Amino acid sequence: MTKIAAHGRKVRAFWGSQPFYWREAALCAPAMPLLLLAGVALGHVAYAAVATGAAFSVGFGAARDLRGRRWAAMGAATVGVALAAFVGCLAGQWLWIILPVAAVAAMGCAALALVDEDLWWIVLQTVIALLVASYFSGPPRAALLRGGIVLAGAAAQMLVVVGLARLFPAAAARLPPGPAKVPPPRWLYPVHALRAGLCVTLSLYLAHLLGLSNGYWAPMTAMLVLKPGLSDTNTRGLARLTGTLAGGALATLFAVAVGYAWPALVLGIAVAATAAFALQKAHYAILSSAITATVVLLLSLAEGVGALVNAEHRLIATVIGGAVALVVARIAPHRPAPASAAADTVGTAALP
Repeated sequence: MTKIAAHGRKVRAFWGSQPFYWREAALCAPAMPLLLLAGVALGHVAYAAVATGAAFSVGFGAARDLRGRRWAAMGAATVGVALAAFVGCLAGQWLWIILPVAAVAAMGCAALALVDEDLWWIVLQTVIALLVASYFSGPPRAALLRGGIVLAGAAAQMLVVVGLARLFPAAAARLPPGPAKVPPPRWLYPVHALRAGLCVTLSLYLAHLLGLSNGYWAPMTAMLVLKPGLSDTNTRGLARLTGTLAGGALATLFAVAVGYAWPALVLGIAVAATAAFALQKAHYAILSSAITATVVLLLSLAEGVGALVNAEHRLIATVIGGAVALVVARIAPHRPAPASAAADTVGTAALP
């Protein structure tokens, strides 16, 4: 009994130590159910789900600024995800084009992760939008439509956030920055960039080879899991897999239990998104769980029972991406001193 009580105290202490930013969540979450309800009213639920996904991704930028300019990070991400959605949808028609495009984008994102966290976050959202859109490939007309929907959703999020921030300025402050990073050695920049490009290329190709539904989860997972340090990659990979499994399972069970009824799904999305925004500086597994639950519920709303059929493929793609990252991380791994290790930062996985 003593051991059980001690374990319970540790669990309570762990959960109690996780920061919960409810004000920031109240700022970012309202746009999502509004977009979904508008989609239901207009009879375009699938389009609304795409717009809401963009709003979800860009919403994490409310905790950031860019070069001291408030809301500039959100603005840059809004433009970036819209352009990336267009390019990804168009280039995704041809594997021989999307592979090098995704590789170059991932390399740039990885290099920026070692230089500037805010610029890196903006590019990360852009690369994620590119990978997602590549799965829904189509001709220029379809690419323009998808880019426009993504732009509308991201812009709506920004308008809601900025509007609420004027009414409640206390909720609009930037979240505390993470620990200061020790500059990495120069050789790490090209090595880490090349590893990221290799990770995304291999994961994307394997997902295509296996014909996985929603196969973009594989390259996204690989890019999000890969870190400069080998031990960091191992830790992050386990946290990502654990969080994805938990969030995906809970969201799927909820969707099945409510019979994919849109009122319940919209409510579930609002709750999951609120948790994700509020826990954006919590343990990476917890954050991954909340983000995954939000995305799975969005897919459930857009696809109905088809989302349940694709759940297995999402899990396989996640495992593939994580495994590729763990293997590639062993190429010239960098092992920083323990004092320079930094905790996971806000918005590192805005759209799994």
